[in-house]
Amino acid sequence: MNRGIITKISVTLIVTVLVVIGVVSIAVSGRSGQLSISDTDGSSQTIADQPVPVVVTQPARRQLSRDLHIPATLRAYEKADLYAKISGYIMQINVDIGSRVRKGDVLLQIAAPEISDELRQCEAILETKLAGVQAKAAAHKLEKITIDRKERLAQEEAISPQELDEARGHLAEAQANVKVAESEVVVAKVNVARIETLLKYTTITAPFDGVITARNFDHGAFVRSGAEGESLPLFTLAMANRIRLVIEIPESDVPLVRVGTKVEIHVKCLEGDVLRTAITRTAVALNPGTRTMRAEADIDNTSGRISPGMYAQVAVKLEEKENALLIPSKAIRVRGRDISVLVSRDSVAISCPVEIGYDDGIWAEIVGGQLKDDDWIITSASSLVAPGAPVKPISQAESHGIVGSIIRLMESGDQDD
Repeated sequence: MNRGIITKISVTLIVTVLVVIGVVSIAVSGRSGQLSISDTDGSSQTIADQPVPVVVTQPARRQLSRDLHIPATLRAYEKADLYAKISGYIMQINVDIGSRVRKGDVLLQIAAPEISDELRQCEAILETKLAGVQAKAAAHKLEKITIDRKERLAQEEAISPQELDEARGHLAEAQANVKVAESEVVVAKVNVARIETLLKYTTITAPFDGVITARNFDHGAFVRSGAEGESLPLFTLAMANRIRLVIEIPESDVPLVRVGTKVEIHVKCLEGDVLRTAITRTAVALNPGTRTMRAEADIDNTSGRISPGMYAQVAVKLEEKENALLIPSKAIRVRGRDISVLVSRDSVAISCPVEIGYDDGIWAEIVGGQLKDDDWIITSASSLVAPGAPVKPISQAESHGIVGSIIRLMESGDQDD
């Protein structure tokens, strides 16, 4: 056997080979009669009768953290596409992509002279209606004076009752005319307010603090009202000082995710820095298309290190247990529905039934069964050792010395061949 190749074999593989040699010793005896080992007193035993060296370890009590590792998206906390409310030509643009703005800042001005003309027309109509109210009020006042005079004359029988009735009718008509004129003033004021509102729409302002992430039109361009089907917004504004982390939680893990669940965030551009936050809100219901639940966490980004749209890897802390009983996952034996581990008791391999909780492939949580804290678990190729077989427990550190002996034994076997 080539010594150079042997030296490259990992310690774990060598220990596994150690166990295999013990198991296949019967096959070796078929080739050379019966391979035996002589004791100092001259007696001999077959290899099959010898205890199999096995690496053992004890269960560990430690904190168990079950994490969900999943990709996530970093989005602006708020994002708005800004459209024109009215059609017109762009007269002035005050910002561009990357511009940071404050709420209320003027971003763009649209020229709409026809609206200004309509406003002046409505204001003139309002003035006319106000004058009409004054005229109707004066007429009503005159009719009131007239009726008072005719009522006195009627008492003196200086006029006929018919004339008095006609005067009363004229007074009622004057009162109605005043109300009609006042209503027309209200309508005129509403029209003026409506046109003033439309005129305000010619000025596009920022609805919140943020940064301009898109600009789609230039000076002089004609823009249509969003209500008329304009497909492109004037600007896209994003709130970048606060970031919304969006995670899609798989259905199987949904019961373990709630508001307050801790999250660790790894963003490539942060050069190894880990951001820590907690779930701020969840959708509660699952998306029927993906069978995932949306969860969000808020991140402060006043430093500006994170840009909306970045990709992140997150670790969602699904469960954290103190003093959990853990064993190496490789020690677990599965036989149908039976789950067990082999333990060394009095140098004999004993099958010990266990119940497994969380298993990340390296460490497995023991939640039930017959395993004790002080048991010595067989971790090296336990599937090749039968329950009841004699074993020779060794620690991981001791296994390194035995590896050399096994290699020499294998080399001597090759030389004999």
